Amino acid sequence: MTKRLPLLFFGHLANDTLYTSLPPLLPLLAAQQTSSAATLALIPTVYLMTASFLQIAVGLFFDRKPKTILMPLGLFLGGVAVSAIGFVESYSLMLLLGFLGGVGSALFHPPATSLASVSEKRASSVSFFMSGGDVGLAVGSFHATTAYAVMGVRGTWLLILLPALAASMLLVGVRQPLEAHVQNSVRPDVKKLGFALATAIFRAVAALSFVTFLPLYLTERGLSFSIAGTVLTVMILAGAGGMLSAGYVAEKIGKRRAVSMFLLLTGLWIPVAVLTPPQLSYLSYGVLGFLIFAVHPILVAYSHDLLPQNLGAASALMYGLTFGLGHLIVPFVGVAVDVYGYQSVLLSLAFMPFIAALLFQWAPAAAKTRTIY
Repeated sequence: MTKRLPLLFFGHLANDTLYTSLPPLLPLLAAQQTSSAATLALIPTVYLMTASFLQIAVGLFFDRKPKTILMPLGLFLGGVAVSAIGFVESYSLMLLLGFLGGVGSALFHPPATSLASVSEKRASSVSFFMSGGDVGLAVGSFHATTAYAVMGVRGTWLLILLPALAASMLLVGVRQPLEAHVQNSVRPDVKKLGFALATAIFRAVAALSFVTFLPLYLTERGLSFSIAGTVLTVMILAGAGGMLSAGYVAEKIGKRRAVSMFLLLTGLWIPVAVLTPPQLSYLSYGVLGFLIFAVHPILVAYSHDLLPQNLGAASALMYGLTFGLGHLIVPFVGVAVDVYGYQSVLLSLAFMPFIAALLFQWAPAAAKTRTIY
């Protein structure tokens, strides 16, 4: 498994560059399309919703037929779809390509997350794998912005390079796994899983709300648009560091204690970050990113402990479902911002990690299992 993990990390990085390559493209598309910016924003939304909710079906399929070909297939499909958007003029075709890009992402995530979990040190392996996706989010935005600045809309063809390379490496380096055998098998506990999913959703709403509204809040406080965007990038990259560190912490003190610790620290730090002078935003939101993103891979590993014979389904539920539902709730946070203002609403998000920590206390420790492929 140690040989697979770096390949899975790079595959995750390459896959997640595709989503953050779409928002920088929208202003260029708006300049050459009759469609409004709001209408064009449906393209990344279609990508994201498809990628999030289709994962459930893919995860269930992978549990029945563990085909590793799904990973390179997803990377190639996603790369082709997103890189082609700059070469079509029909809005309906752009939406179709956004949908196909989401299908590609959905094909990649459950198999890759499941294989990353097959390790003696599940929490640290999953954390390492997931940190690759967070790095990919930052790389994708930078890569795409640079490509569009030099080549315009047609620069989307460059977006296929990383996914194609990663697909080739996975095709050669990750062979078909053998049938899974679970040692010390336990019966699935739906109640525990439900509390864990609720915990993940509350965390996701807080994290995604900051990702969505932080640049707007910082510009309202006097920072330039470019600096505000850079602060967000720092927050996301620090989140990758948090994900990477969280697995090792969980191996030392246990997954339940690690989840509770990071959630409580997040809740305590949110008011500090929101009220810190704008000049210290890099530091304050870097710490917030580290804490708020650290929780997610531990929850994924915990869900694998609960469903050791259904790693694909567990990955899809804890990854796709919670991420998708979190994004659906974020617009309501935006409504609250319109009524109460950015600072009040962002401060109120501190309650989300505390509620999540409380919910997780009702999710008893999962039995230790070992899955071998």
